[in-house]
Amino acid sequence: MMPCACADLIAYGMVALSAAQQPDHLAVESPVARARRTTESIRIDGRLDEPAWQTADSIGPLRQREPIENSDPSEQTSVRVLFDDNALYVAVVCYDRSTDGIVSTQLTRDANLDVDDRLTIVLDPFFDHRNGFFFQVNPAGARSDGQVSNNSESLSRDWDGIWNAAARISDEGWVAEIEIPFKTLRFKSGQTVWGFNIERQIKRRQETDRWAAPRQNIWIGNLAEAGRLEGLDGIRQGLGLDVRPYLSGGEENSDGELTGGVDIFQNLTPNVNAAVTVNTDFAETEADIRQVNLTRFPLFFPEKRTFFLEGAGVFDVAGLANTTDIRPFFSRRVGLVEGVTGDNVTVPLRVGVKLTGRQSDYNIGVLDVETGSRPDPALPNGFLDRQNLFAARVSRNIFEQSWIGGIVTRGKPTGKGANTLIGADARFATSTFRKTQNLSLALYALSTDDEASGSRAGAGGLTIDYPNDRWDVALSWKQIGANFQPGLGFVPRTAIRKTDLNIAFQPRPERWGIRQFFFEFRPTYITNLQNRVENWRIFTAPFNTRTESGEHLEWNYIPEFERLDAPFEIATGVEIPPGSYQWTRFRAEANTATKRAWVVDAALWWGGFYGGTRRQLELGLTLKPSTHVALSMQTERNDVTLPQGSFYTQILTLRADYNFTPNVSWANLAQYDNASRIAGLQSRFRWILQPGNDLFVVLNRGWSRTLDDPRFEPSFDRGRPLLSSHLPWQCSSPSCSLTRSISTTSRPARRRPDGRQRKPARASRSGPLKRTTPHPASRTS
Repeated sequence: MMPCACADLIAYGMVALSAAQQPDHLAVESPVARARRTTESIRIDGRLDEPAWQTADSIGPLRQREPIENSDPSEQTSVRVLFDDNALYVAVVCYDRSTDGIVSTQLTRDANLDVDDRLTIVLDPFFDHRNGFFFQVNPAGARSDGQVSNNSESLSRDWDGIWNAAARISDEGWVAEIEIPFKTLRFKSGQTVWGFNIERQIKRRQETDRWAAPRQNIWIGNLAEAGRLEGLDGIRQGLGLDVRPYLSGGEENSDGELTGGVDIFQNLTPNVNAAVTVNTDFAETEADIRQVNLTRFPLFFPEKRTFFLEGAGVFDVAGLANTTDIRPFFSRRVGLVEGVTGDNVTVPLRVGVKLTGRQSDYNIGVLDVETGSRPDPALPNGFLDRQNLFAARVSRNIFEQSWIGGIVTRGKPTGKGANTLIGADARFATSTFRKTQNLSLALYALSTDDEASGSRAGAGGLTIDYPNDRWDVALSWKQIGANFQPGLGFVPRTAIRKTDLNIAFQPRPERWGIRQFFFEFRPTYITNLQNRVENWRIFTAPFNTRTESGEHLEWNYIPEFERLDAPFEIATGVEIPPGSYQWTRFRAEANTATKRAWVVDAALWWGGFYGGTRRQLELGLTLKPSTHVALSMQTERNDVTLPQGSFYTQILTLRADYNFTPNVSWANLAQYDNASRIAGLQSRFRWILQPGNDLFVVLNRGWSRTLDDPRFEPSFDRGRPLLSSHLPWQCSSPSCSLTRSISTTSRPARRRPDGRQRKPARASRSGPLKRTTPHPASRTS
């Protein structure tokens, strides 16, 4: 049974949301801009010397969102918008009286530009007030982009569009010139009004200025609060056809390999896209970052393969894509199968079809993949037959920011019988609760049928979220059945009922050099299905602050409880016996401002742990001596002393990146952990010949150490030079193109198919779920 408190909150939330969905005549009108048509050719060089720019009108002033809401900005910003039949052009002049203070450290494509001065443009071509695209550029011309799905609070850089931008620093500040071809977007045919917003960050002042909705409660990805861009008549998307054949060849441990395939993308309608992939190659995928796990449950590793990432937001069920407790569909299960040793075995992806888009008020996502057979001694039976894996998701938009939907998946990557999941969900959201506040309610119910085990089971839950600047509160409750087995999903723990409450009081004192405090209280309570307590944990932040200069200081007090019904091996030769355990941990953290040429991140955890003690030290150092060079080092060490024995775990991660230009970069990632005793190196070279045309060279190498020999011996060598070039196919339609790519590189490092780390040893696993960003107000679900 659901607790009464949850039922009361649902009732209250439904009433509040129903009222909030009604039009608010007192709300501030969104600003309106008009794009001006041009017949001139616009050269993207950051100089704005074409006559069309001189005659275009500015869309209006930006206002300060941070630190003082809706106040005059410290520096002025001028924004102009042009378009022709094929592209949208945006020119921005960021005036700055102290050009020496402009922060510009990134050059890599899709880098995190939040550490720099930057511009963010969001577009809602559907004009559905919830889905769209964002584009970012910094003063050095670095570009980043992604899709906005369901007004997500965080911007995801999973999508790569074909667009261009140039920027330069001048005597008056810095200038950015941006070209976004209409063929890289999806929009309703004949839609002349788009949602539009633009935000500027002045990093040295920790200031953000915004055109529409310059309110601290509103994030830039909330398209319901975007302004209007009018006058986009006569624009065309063309056929929207992109054909990308590739040839891949290389060498792995002296074994040669040659293969090929093709990717085809076609817009069935202006806002529905179909993709077909044959013999897919994921050679250029970045390696996973290693983690440490000292719990009984598997870790989560994110999807990084472009084919699955593009349009992934349409498969999100009730916002569960932002959690790790339960994901009905997790694309990382496709093409990876867990072997007998816990390592992943890569399974060939022979053919796949994906359909994503929006039609009328419906959001549609369909994925059907056929994987090939694979003989491998690491597989449970030494062989895996071909499998068909299917997922479909449909949701319907209702009210201003809400939806109802359903999902079905079928298939099991291991091939052990059929597996089916069906589910339904709903999300009701508004940004006008009490006129200016955000509030949402998400509900979901799921059921699985697994043929191999002959079991059926269900899962369900709800989340009430009040994400605002002064008060950030969320309550979630979920129940996961004992036999709940989503063949294409991720569920690390079953047979539980779990309640999470996150409360953060975040005042802005405007004194003492403090920008904002974050007083946090986050209890978690887990029982089995008979309501017996299994775990509880209370994360508190009595002191957590961000300064006006951008530094962050935090201290935490974290009591925990866990009941073990069976022993578990936490490290080789160290087994924790059954029983009830209660302990308290403490944490101190300090982070210097990311605007600096050097950034230090340090955190120390200490306290009890399963009847013993555990000390955890996390250190990070990032050096940015110039725009072209970025060096970083992160290390994590756990020293654990238990009555059953003592051990330590350590992970070392090194990065060395050199960016020649915004289009040419060389990234190097080296990692070592003492549990697997494997040192790995991935070196990735990328050259963007022109937007949409890439060349990659990727090398993976590994060295291992044995327990009785401190020397490193070669473990694997997957160095294969990669060439990927995209050539246009000339035809009458401006968006009709042929892409050719030749690729030779290594495959991604093997991981467990559901996103979990392989199991070389217990001590290589991660501790209690921790925050993945240094933002002082980040939350775990």
